[in-house]
Amino acid sequence: MSEHKKVSQGRDYTVELWRFVFCIVVLGFHFFSKTSYFFFRAGYLGVEFFFLLSGFGIWQFYLKKMAGQKLSDRLSQFGLYIGSRLKRLYPFYFLSLLCMLFLRTWQYRWSISDIISYLKTGWAEFLMLQCGPLGNEVLISANWYVAAMFMGSILLLCLLMLTGRWGGLFICPVLSLSIYHYYFRLIRKIDVIYSYHAVLRALAGLSAGIFIGCLIWQLREKVSQRKLAFGISEEKKKLLQKLVYGLANGILAAIVVYTNFGRRSAGDFVVIALFALCLFGLLLVKKEIPQKLSVVFQKLGAVTYPIYLFQMPVIEWLVIIGILHA
Repeated sequence: MSEHKKVSQGRDYTVELWRFVFCIVVLGFHFFSKTSYFFFRAGYLGVEFFFLLSGFGIWQFYLKKMAGQKLSDRLSQFGLYIGSRLKRLYPFYFLSLLCMLFLRTWQYRWSISDIISYLKTGWAEFLMLQCGPLGNEVLISANWYVAAMFMGSILLLCLLMLTGRWGGLFICPVLSLSIYHYYFRLIRKIDVIYSYHAVLRALAGLSAGIFIGCLIWQLREKVSQRKLAFGISEEKKKLLQKLVYGLANGILAAIVVYTNFGRRSAGDFVVIALFALCLFGLLLVKKEIPQKLSVVFQKLGAVTYPIYLFQMPVIEWLVIIGILHA
């Protein structure tokens, strides 16, 4: 099986369920930060799960649409990728920012001149450019994640377009580990310090996700070509798959519990490593689940993006009307 052959691995619905769970964890982090309760204090780590999973999606796109194609076809697919991402991301993203702008106008009694002044300052956020040298600090929402993920995915897809699987197998893990090491040395935790740090944080997680996807594809290729044989019976193989599946889900459940008690610290990097290992295990074994559960998990995964974008306007509104206290 060569690199350019189409590989359809399907969607892992267990991972879709965890995508929803960690979206709720992030929501809990933002919600309870406005209260006197200390729940989901490390809920910000859920964003790293999204980055890893998005990186895996980038690899899947490259493998299905770009691998083995001539450069002109790759460039064409690259343009289609950017267009499809903007079409999916931007409407909800823009609507979320408009909601935040409306709430701030209401909260601070902004006049027309105040709104115009804000738009002159915050234009980059409305164009998803706030995470780079053209933009400013993240201004009125938690949407830095979307812009950082969008910009990071473009850069990494360019890398794959030029380097292929070797970029996924060697450059991406080096890039990911280098960025995580940089933050470990700099602040010993995961955070967005200034606007451009959001893109660095995205690149670290997306690169690791690409490496996971590339490694899984490489292993499956070797097995299909009989270049890699584990010498175990089908019965033991199924037992091993169940063990990996159960262990990965158990670790992810433990991380959810940890997000209730953790805090920003060097432990963030341990959690990210566990995220990577669990995703590798779940995506490698791809355990089948009942059809009805698949439908439910798929729908839960599909609503994570709207939930992430509109959590902040809702929380802001609850603060304004006095239910929550900033």
